[in-house]
Amino acid sequence: MKRFIVSWMLGMGVLWCSCTQESQSLLSAGLQGTYDLSLVNDQLFVTSSDRNELRVLELKQDAVLRRFARAPNPLEPLAIPVLPRPQALTHDLRYDENGSEQPGPYVFARSSGSTLVSVVSVASLREVARLDTVKITEALAERSVGPVTAIAALAPAGEGEPSTLFFATQETTGPRLWRVRLPSTPEALESFEGPFDVKGFGPVGTPLAANEAVGSLLALPSGRLAVSTLRGQALTPGRSFTLDPEATAAEQELNFGGGQVLKLFTHERIAEAEGRAGLSEGARIFGLLDPSNCAAPPCASGVLAVESTTGEVAKDSSGSPMLPINAGSGLPMGLSLSKDTKLTVQSGESRDITLPLLGIVPLSTGGILFFDALNLIQINTGAIWASGQQPNTATATLSLVDVVGNVTDASSDLTFTGTFGTTRDESYVLTYQGTFAGMSALERDPASPTFQVPVLLDEEQQPAVRPGDRIVLLADVAGQQPCGTDVTVRDIQRGSPSAASDVLVPEEALPEACAGYPYFQVRAAGTQPLVLSGPGEAFIRRLGTGDVFSRSKSYFFHPPGYAGQTEDTAVSIRVLRNLEDTNRPLARGARFVVTTASHYFPYLITVDIATYLDLQSFRLPGPVVRAKVGDSDYAYIVYPSANGVLQVSLTSLLVGVANGQGLFTYR
Repeated sequence: MKRFIVSWMLGMGVLWCSCTQESQSLLSAGLQGTYDLSLVNDQLFVTSSDRNELRVLELKQDAVLRRFARAPNPLEPLAIPVLPRPQALTHDLRYDENGSEQPGPYVFARSSGSTLVSVVSVASLREVARLDTVKITEALAERSVGPVTAIAALAPAGEGEPSTLFFATQETTGPRLWRVRLPSTPEALESFEGPFDVKGFGPVGTPLAANEAVGSLLALPSGRLAVSTLRGQALTPGRSFTLDPEATAAEQELNFGGGQVLKLFTHERIAEAEGRAGLSEGARIFGLLDPSNCAAPPCASGVLAVESTTGEVAKDSSGSPMLPINAGSGLPMGLSLSKDTKLTVQSGESRDITLPLLGIVPLSTGGILFFDALNLIQINTGAIWASGQQPNTATATLSLVDVVGNVTDASSDLTFTGTFGTTRDESYVLTYQGTFAGMSALERDPASPTFQVPVLLDEEQQPAVRPGDRIVLLADVAGQQPCGTDVTVRDIQRGSPSAASDVLVPEEALPEACAGYPYFQVRAAGTQPLVLSGPGEAFIRRLGTGDVFSRSKSYFFHPPGYAGQTEDTAVSIRVLRNLEDTNRPLARGARFVVTTASHYFPYLITVDIATYLDLQSFRLPGPVVRAKVGDSDYAYIVYPSANGVLQVSLTSLLVGVANGQGLFTYR
């Protein structure tokens, strides 16, 4: 009996231990307010703003051990108390002789509207100092009293050297920049009683103005500091520049195309290799563009890079100034720039799986965009052409759809030309004897012999309706009972009875059987019976046999062979068919459909919030970092909407669809 009891107790003990280990690995950290993150070696620091603390995700190579750091009580995740409501993080870093980032001993946290900065030890995972910027500047002639709006930091250059924290404050007279040197070890900082080596500085060429605020700081490998400011006045954006905090030389302006920059980033050194030039660390400064304010609307959104030495927009692989990297109207929420990163090769690509410099951009629309940050171009996953099609060209499918929906090839009736890089994925419809926009079911006075219609102009501002067009009387507003006899337009009284309307005068008396019909529609006829409509446009113009519709548009990416043009032909449609050929008559309402193909699709994915319950709240992303865990590459993105962190396996992605596989959540 004793042996049975002992065996039972041992068995229950093993079971209890195994359950405890499993519960530890799956234990939630209870994140509340995941607004920012900072990666230091294999430790991912994440804000939990509503709890006034930071959490640390340990990126172990073994996925089972990849979890939040444990507290002294191993059943609880470690919490690092910091200043109230931490919302932005950074860590000090420097660049070694190979141009690679080397983190320092500290992680810094700030909060909107606060004068405090928390300093956390990377080694001990606890706050070792809480700097009050009012107190540490009180001995200066011009002390700070305003809240901290941005921070950046440089790691110690060598043993015994200080760590340098840069911060910006918003004073009553405008923004100010500051530098404070901190002891190189957390132990020394924790016992340090001051005073700190602190100084204020700013640009000397164009001083900071009272109507701007510093939104981002970036410590560059050269020792210079990059600064971007924000302004609220329309057409008067903030500016970006670099300066030397320890010198009095004039600042270097950064030209982000007249746009306002939300946040600044830079990169490590990219070594020279066969077929490509190298890139020194910090050679480019990338900015997240603010589409709400720029010098000349429409304002661009996305990511733009400038040369750190000249301040001019960087040139892409075509040799021309790069275009902003974006995907639709989504606002960039963060940016990661990582070297030698593996990314799944899609079916429309011919590149190597490893990119020398990869850019990752979470978007406010919920998408995640990837781009080639070395060549400063989008990764085109849509470069696929069918047999017989010429690569690096825009193409189109030409179809004729009859009134009952039968589809036949129309390549002998129309021709299409476009330009790879300006032609988008769109559809144009040419309707034979089509109804004019806004004239499909107009009400009329049965007692009047004339017909009032709204003014409609084509793209060249010429009237759409002309003498010879057809009026069709309708018995009801749905147009289900049209009159069997058309009425021909003889004359048009322009701008009558008001500037917004015309009056159509029929050529003959109205058909007696339909004269009392209360509705009518107007259709094209004559030598230009085709009514052209397009994407977002119910009416563009009329076309007839031999006519050409052509439009030029600006380049939305630079294709192979791009030679610096600002725009080129996006769509050109020529009508070959003899529309008056009685041997090949077209029925009223038959449609020629031109479906253009750009052969372009950026490397854009979305999160499958419909299928997977655990992903449903991962809708609005925030900042992102890339981490290499063992031989695997991951992106880690904070989601304020989910109070969580999303781990994205960069070698398990499918472009253009909602992704669920390869994603893992931490909360």
